[in-house]
Amino acid sequence: METNQYMDMFLDESHEHLQSLNDGLLGLEDNAEDLSILNEIFRNAHTLKGMSATMGYNKIAELTHEMEDVLDMLRKEQLAVTGDIIDTLFKCIDSLEQMINNVANGDPEDLIDVSDLVAKLTAIMRGEGAPAATATTEVAPAEKSAAPQTAADSAGIPVELTDTEKNLITEAEKTGMHGIYLKVTLSESCLLKSARSYMVMNALEELGEVIRTIPPAEDLEQESFDRSFEVILITGSEEEAVHDAVMGISEIETADTQIIKFAAAAPQPSPAPTPAPAVEQKSESTSAATTPAPAPKPSVPSNKTATQQGGGQSSAANNPATQKKSHAGQSVRVDIEKLDTLMNLMGELVINKVRLEQIGQTHRLSELTETLEQMDRVTTDLQNIVMKVRMVPVSQVFNRFPRMVRDVTKELNKEINLTIEGEDTELDRTVIDEIGDPIMHLLRNSLDHGIEMPDEREAKGKPRIGEVGLIARHEGNNVVIMVTDDGKGIDADIIRHKAVEKGLFTQEEVDSMDDADAVRIVFLPGFSTAEKISDISGRGVGMDVVKSKIESLSGQVDVETHVNEGSIFKIKLPLTLAIIQAMLVQVQAEMYAIPLASIDSTLSIQPNDISTVQNNEVIVLRGEIIPIIRMEESLMVPHVKDTKELFVVVVHAGDSKAGIVVDKLIGQQEIVIKTLGNLFMGLKMFSGATVLGDGRVALILDVATMLN
Repeated sequence: METNQYMDMFLDESHEHLQSLNDGLLGLEDNAEDLSILNEIFRNAHTLKGMSATMGYNKIAELTHEMEDVLDMLRKEQLAVTGDIIDTLFKCIDSLEQMINNVANGDPEDLIDVSDLVAKLTAIMRGEGAPAATATTEVAPAEKSAAPQTAADSAGIPVELTDTEKNLITEAEKTGMHGIYLKVTLSESCLLKSARSYMVMNALEELGEVIRTIPPAEDLEQESFDRSFEVILITGSEEEAVHDAVMGISEIETADTQIIKFAAAAPQPSPAPTPAPAVEQKSESTSAATTPAPAPKPSVPSNKTATQQGGGQSSAANNPATQKKSHAGQSVRVDIEKLDTLMNLMGELVINKVRLEQIGQTHRLSELTETLEQMDRVTTDLQNIVMKVRMVPVSQVFNRFPRMVRDVTKELNKEINLTIEGEDTELDRTVIDEIGDPIMHLLRNSLDHGIEMPDEREAKGKPRIGEVGLIARHEGNNVVIMVTDDGKGIDADIIRHKAVEKGLFTQEEVDSMDDADAVRIVFLPGFSTAEKISDISGRGVGMDVVKSKIESLSGQVDVETHVNEGSIFKIKLPLTLAIIQAMLVQVQAEMYAIPLASIDSTLSIQPNDISTVQNNEVIVLRGEIIPIIRMEESLMVPHVKDTKELFVVVVHAGDSKAGIVVDKLIGQQEIVIKTLGNLFMGLKMFSGATVLGDGRVALILDVATMLN
């Protein structure tokens, strides 16, 4: 039970590590020789294993341990990266995600059987699942056999370095960094050796990049070592700073550090040379430093690759460490409920501010008015800050799609490249939580229906690889998200035919539609152009779900398409759903709020300006026929009296427009949206309510529902 307080932290960080593992494997699939990616994947798996074991989730820890062993062999070049290994690791990540979701739901972690995956990973480590790695495995001993004569001596340390480790340190030296050998000895009274070693590793990772531990990390975790262990570190920090950082941890007896200096092989081996002789060796035999080079020459290409990887790794070791350190001091993890509470309190402050303004105007209190002007500036700034705190980048949604596109592409046997733009664009947290599924539908639609098979694309003169784009950007007080593809587009004639076939429209109705309106039929419930049902799409429940979900977020969705050129699905969403600008109107004794974003204009008309067309009341505004909605009738409020002047608020939702007739226009005001609760869930006409400055409650009209 003591672990309950850490459960939320464990779940949040586990999902972050799983996402990093997904991203890392996608990167590795594109660039199998990038050692820095492998090291990053290994670190995420290692951390996830440690967290799971600490929380007592042994099945998760077991699977991540097996993954870690495979990843360790990959980064030591004892295995080659193959498609089979990548696929297996992806399956492991999927299983881990299911297991962690089970834990989050209160279910046992072992509902998922991972024995087959563990067996597969074991087979890969034995070389059975990765035939391409045989050559690499055979080369490794040859390289190692040459190393004992040169590595320990030339580095001036009592540990043999692999060629990859040498390259990493050499490249690091070009950027002003260096390698440090560290031997840490724990005090005899130390009871939790694994905890102390973990604290040492954490301290060292703040200073640079740990490229090797002796014994390996898993042995340190399981306390399978005596009192001492050794570490190879790449860092930009001085030797003394590294020493002090380790000695600052309790129960550390000694921390012997030594800068790694490469020099020629010495005739007599020295078990533990001191730093000074190593420096002398280098100064005396600089010209001979290249003597050991011929030994690994047969594998020059791999060395060259390792050098390039090493360069990337060493710089990554430098910069991320610095960034991580500053990030840790500048950010905190906050529960979303606390942000919601903060927003509610902010809303109450806005309400009371408006109330004070009304009191000041009513009683003509000049001193209060002056104070309120200052208070208004402060509350506006505070409100903006609170809103920004709630804003999160759309990358939190977008980052799940590269993996999905990869899997669907393989399933469909297509070649598709996904491009993501504007992932730093920010949206309110409440909106972010809801848009994942609609975007998923649109992407799957583009992958399945939009992009053609490679041979078909080639026959049309297109590149074999299809392009799908996911773009986000700001437009005023809205965020626009677009899903684009360069596929076959949507044929309006096919849509017309299907619509008639399914009984949604008559032939005369579809013939009177222009192509743009005909294509929008895809957003109607139950409509699908798929010839056969698949797991990707074609069940007729895609586009209508997208439309209803986006409109429930006060957004709009539209499509623009050209046959054989591609399609653009465009989602327009408000930045936030918490505090909005609205027009207050009055219908008899009651007040209502209409979101300003839905209003085109307001006007006053005479009763005789209203005409009747096909039993519907309309007005003509600048040559456009606008249908009329009488709020009294919609709200079923008894009519009291006729007036000589009518006030009309012209609103829009998508391409639809209407004029809402009200008794009085009160004015524009900033309002805080409050949900109506389960008791009023059936009131589709209202999207929420707000508390006005005088304490009265005003219902907020849902314009999209009124126009449909």
